[in-house]
Amino acid sequence: MEDKIKISKKTPSLDSISLVKRNGTTDTKYTNPNIKPTNVEGHYPRFLLHGAVNLLQEDLRELSIILESFLPYLDKIGIQLNQTKPLIKEIITGTEIFRRLKGISQVELLPFAFKQVPWFTRYTHSCLTYVFGDYIVDKLNTRLHLNNIDLEAIKLCFLIHDLGHGPFSHLTERAFKRPKGRYGKIPKEYDHEYWTKVLLSELKEQLFDTNENPYLNKKTSKEEKDNLNIFLKAIEIISEENTKVFTQLLASQIDLDRLSNYLGDRLVVNAILEEADVKNERTIKHLSSLNEVVENIKRIMNSLIVLKIDKSGNKCEPYLAIHEDAVNPVIHYLLDRHSIRYYLLKHYRREASNNLLEKILLRAQFLVRNNELDSFGKTDLLIQTWLFGNHTEAEFVEMNDQLLFNQIRKWSRNTRDPVLKDLTLRFTAHKFFCAYTCEKNNKPFKPSKELIDKVKSKVNNHINTSLCPRELITDYYFTYDETTSKPYHTDKDEILIYTSNKKIKKLSEYIKETNNELGKTLLDSEFERHLFIVPGEVNL
Repeated sequence: MEDKIKISKKTPSLDSISLVKRNGTTDTKYTNPNIKPTNVEGHYPRFLLHGAVNLLQEDLRELSIILESFLPYLDKIGIQLNQTKPLIKEIITGTEIFRRLKGISQVELLPFAFKQVPWFTRYTHSCLTYVFGDYIVDKLNTRLHLNNIDLEAIKLCFLIHDLGHGPFSHLTERAFKRPKGRYGKIPKEYDHEYWTKVLLSELKEQLFDTNENPYLNKKTSKEEKDNLNIFLKAIEIISEENTKVFTQLLASQIDLDRLSNYLGDRLVVNAILEEADVKNERTIKHLSSLNEVVENIKRIMNSLIVLKIDKSGNKCEPYLAIHEDAVNPVIHYLLDRHSIRYYLLKHYRREASNNLLEKILLRAQFLVRNNELDSFGKTDLLIQTWLFGNHTEAEFVEMNDQLLFNQIRKWSRNTRDPVLKDLTLRFTAHKFFCAYTCEKNNKPFKPSKELIDKVKSKVNNHINTSLCPRELITDYYFTYDETTSKPYHTDKDEILIYTSNKKIKKLSEYIKETNNELGKTLLDSEFERHLFIVPGEVNL
């Protein structure tokens, strides 16, 4: 549903600017008999989704059980799950540092905004990425000739690459970033990359007797020594990224983390595709079906090759390229991933719910850091420590989505701070803010400072000052956000194509030389959105 509202201004340049209202409230009556909850995670957290059934089982012992919902798709790709190796099994089931990822959302508040979207966590995502890595590294090793330690260490990197994510993944990073926006810096106490390195050290201590306990058996088996060497090598690879092939597999425009997300995200967004505003998006009409996504992944994986010569034919360090036969699947993947990320995962409703949670976190952090604890109400000491930013490794491991949600409920009942009280009451009642896109001639349009000030003024005049002091209204009840992105970046390390006549070309060069129509769409596509997020009672 959308209502176009013209901004009444005497200034001619603003006559054609429209603010398009997007519904930011969860539609509790929304049902579609053709869409059923997908059991991606194995359970719906009851504490998040009203009426959801909690199917959480005891600790899962094998990857084939953890990834049960993905097995039909993995089978089509050609990935067969073998018995889980002892070190991997110990990490995923026997260490709290990894198991905590069960409580960290992969898709932030998407299932909170859309009840029929399954809850997908960092735990499942990490296991799925590991399975992709296990499959690909074995295929590539016919050219890399890695020893067993290096081989297993690379595979392990895919499992532990997201170890340091905090509650709601990137949401808390964005909330605490300073300054706000694309160029802000994430404080290290909330930066998942910093915490990944910290927790890897802690995980090593949990898994191995590096302190030489005198009461333990001194005869360490070869398997135990190998496992320690594998783990140490994995830490080295993640920390240094010193090898071209591994860097490409871990952090590039077509790395295995993104390919894993491609499958997982496509699986969870079916409900959003039924939204009227999404159906009308031109880009979404070209989105690959789930079966096509699986086929794209299969062809990309089977076309990955290791090259040891550069464009001039000289020997060089091994690196990855894609065979020419898989160019179209690669282009589909890049376009699909972009559409899924910006039109579906970042849907207006999710952005509105995310924004409200960010405001709650910022207000709570302000109260903690300004020693206004008396107005806080009942607050878990762990939450206070985390908001203050001086949490230890052990305290960080205890933080998860559920703990934060439970605390928000307590604040909504007990806090004496009027701003925190109002924001948490809205959140627990699913009364999210509303999002308005700024458009001109039905296209995204960057608002002038004059228009931004006009919207701020309207928000100021509508919010009850008994709930919030006038000077704080725009801090907590107004957000202007602009987002621009391209599906493929030609200014970064490009995807390399290995042609049938044994030439090596950048993907952008290949597209231009072959006049590939789908490729032209890729290079010419760009996402742009200018968004106002305000309370629902403020009608712009």
